[in-house]
Amino acid sequence: MNHDKQKSFRLMGALIVAVGVIAIIAVCILKFLPTSERMSAEAYFGTLNDGEAVVVVQDHVAQERALILDGSAYIDYTLVQRELNSRFHWDASAGLLLFTTAEQIFEIMPNSTTYTVDGESLDAGYEILKTTSSGMFLSANFMQQYSDLKCEIFDGPSRVLVTFGSREITQATVKKKSAVRYLGGIKSPIITDVTEETAVTVLDQMDTWSQILTPDGYIGYIKNSRLKDVENTVTPTFYQGPEYTSIHQEGLVNLVWHQINYPEMNAELEQDIAGVSGVNVISPTWYYLSDNLGNIQSFADASYVERAHAAGLQVWALISNFSEDVSTTALLSSRTARQTVQNYLVGQALELGFDGINIDFEGIAQEAGYDYVQFMRELSILCRKNQIILSVDVPVPMDFSAHYNRRELGNVCDYVIVMGYDEHYAGSDIVGSVASMNFEITGIENMLREVPKEKLVSAIPFYTRLWYTKTLEDGSTEVTSEALSMEGAEQLLAENGVTSSYDESTGQQYAEWTSADGSFCQVWLEDDSSVAQRAKLVQEYGLAGIAAWVLGNQKDSVWEVIRTNIGQ
Repeated sequence: MNHDKQKSFRLMGALIVAVGVIAIIAVCILKFLPTSERMSAEAYFGTLNDGEAVVVVQDHVAQERALILDGSAYIDYTLVQRELNSRFHWDASAGLLLFTTAEQIFEIMPNSTTYTVDGESLDAGYEILKTTSSGMFLSANFMQQYSDLKCEIFDGPSRVLVTFGSREITQATVKKKSAVRYLGGIKSPIITDVTEETAVTVLDQMDTWSQILTPDGYIGYIKNSRLKDVENTVTPTFYQGPEYTSIHQEGLVNLVWHQINYPEMNAELEQDIAGVSGVNVISPTWYYLSDNLGNIQSFADASYVERAHAAGLQVWALISNFSEDVSTTALLSSRTARQTVQNYLVGQALELGFDGINIDFEGIAQEAGYDYVQFMRELSILCRKNQIILSVDVPVPMDFSAHYNRRELGNVCDYVIVMGYDEHYAGSDIVGSVASMNFEITGIENMLREVPKEKLVSAIPFYTRLWYTKTLEDGSTEVTSEALSMEGAEQLLAENGVTSSYDESTGQQYAEWTSADGSFCQVWLEDDSSVAQRAKLVQEYGLAGIAAWVLGNQKDSVWEVIRTNIGQ
């Protein structure tokens, strides 16, 4: 090969290397070069029909749309009820939108500018509730007058930004004009831009990127290096309505329920409380819903109230929903039925002179949750006006009971009583304690996330369950149980020559044996020790007091145990 050819090959090789290096450099540059691609508003917010607007609620884009009518926003009622202000309550039975404050109920007719408060007709000057083929839409202007939130309208595309007052948020200032990207990363498309010194809300701060809310309603990501003055703050209060005042008795509540199954049992009050000490509230189970119209079966007795007061006891009359003839869902969905119950109970309190009302509606269906809470809101107004203590009994918090809306009950009621029992219950095929210590503690701690401690009363059981597990001929097992009083359980152990031992997992005495018919018997006992452990939780968590189900199932030694351990 001659010299010229060798030189040509060397030059070509160098050129190939140079091109390769340039290509690598270009790839590296492209890899680290932010994209300038922009996401369209339609791609980001979705397609809008004429007159529609996107709704951005503090930290997310809602699935429901708003309407823009004559420059004003109307928010989908479903969204209002679920996320914005659940005190706006559509009552289908009355064909009215109800709005309940601590003192009043607003009645709003659809497609009307007028509304009624305490019988007085008022004119808003615009339609408050619009109905269309797509649903119901509440005027944002009207909602803002009675809600701690602000609604702002923006164009291009049409959108409504909802921000809440009195909320803890993280704010920051943009250092210089920056792109806000759909996701955290330089290759994610740009959804909008923010200018220098723009104040943004930081929703989530990561190592390199932060998710932010812009002042005009875009939620996206910006580099942390573009933010300064990141600090926690509280948004201003936009509305402060009438205060939900509460009636609290002096000192801790020490309540016992008194089961009254027929009127003659009222005469046994003195006999039933003969060994009782420390208790300051008795709750007779006087009232029972009897139909879906709000009629009530009553075992109430005026002399019982007088005698209880003479014994130094307040009387909080209980109403339950245990009748098989009653659909609590149907009753609560009817405004007329709700009012019938509410007016009757308050009328009875005023007539008979008892001090409080205890609502014990159990097994509330998911679909009845809104109506149940509305019932409590409405009743609370009447009780507040008449200085009647309102308490409500609720199960320990579980995912399936979230519709009880314990937070709102904690707002409108004077006391919320958490029923710390039936961890294992009649009819269950799972054997176990009625109320283990872990069940009690978890229930209280979860309740305190939603209910103020000064309103929370811990209810404990005076009963236990004896469980029978029997092996049938086909090899399957049958589980049954029966409720026992404290003394009844101790007597049963003595009859069977059984000695209990401490079960650390439940914090109770436990016993087991085989019965004459071959059934395997198990019982977790309630006694002074288990009561003492539960009573101590009142002081430990700073609760409003304790309640016990039910008078007559206890040993009299527990009264001093309770009084001492709650710090009464």
